[in-house]
Amino acid sequence: MIKIAHLYYDLMNLYGESGNIKALLKHIEDQKQKCEVHFLSVEDIIDFTSYDIYYMGMGSEENQIIVLEDLIKYKKEIEKAIENNKIFITTGNSHELFGEYIEKLNGTKIDCLKIFDYYSREIDFRIIEEQIYTTNLIAQKIIGLHNRSSIIKNTNQYLFEVIKGSGYEPESKYEGYKYHNFYGTYLVGPLLIRNPYFTDYILNNINSKIHYTPNLNSLDYKAYHEFINNL
Repeated sequence: MIKIAHLYYDLMNLYGESGNIKALLKHIEDQKQKCEVHFLSVEDIIDFTSYDIYYMGMGSEENQIIVLEDLIKYKKEIEKAIENNKIFITTGNSHELFGEYIEKLNGTKIDCLKIFDYYSREIDFRIIEEQIYTTNLIAQKIIGLHNRSSIIKNTNQYLFEVIKGSGYEPESKYEGYKYHNFYGTYLVGPLLIRNPYFTDYILNNINSKIHYTPNLNSLDYKAYHEFINNL
């Protein structure tokens, strides 16, 4: 049984990011594995030992702060779960919460979980564009969308390298953060629906519970290849 925690599903779900949960479910079920999804938010007690995968999507700036105020009480448990190789998938601005702080346009700083050394900074313009990346994790390209008004700085670990588009900053060639099985990226779209091979890679790291034989005839693989072939 694979157990997934959809964190703050009601607050961090801009741009249809719940589609990432649907992608995980489909890929797990295609492998004839059983799966449970628990939808958890600020009124719930979150056990960071009970799940195989923790997912959080993108939210408004206001909801991001509400979530931070709740999430910070779990800091030690989250750090332990990450060190124990639990899978964390954080898309959009949710992965900013795991860094040092968020710096607002007026210069004020909002302390975050401080699990990683990077920090985010608001900018006075919005980055909205399709992205095409590579990663050393899989042979296939990564595709997705940025829709953000912030950047991430002070990181020397990257998940993706830019082929077309923006990295963490408009001129940067790198984006995303990986540590153990923590995956953070600004990419939305949803990420896991648009990148089925990346979804397979992540799920293959669940303590060897799943060994994949991808169904390359399914719609998500076909849509991926159609997009890539039309670049």
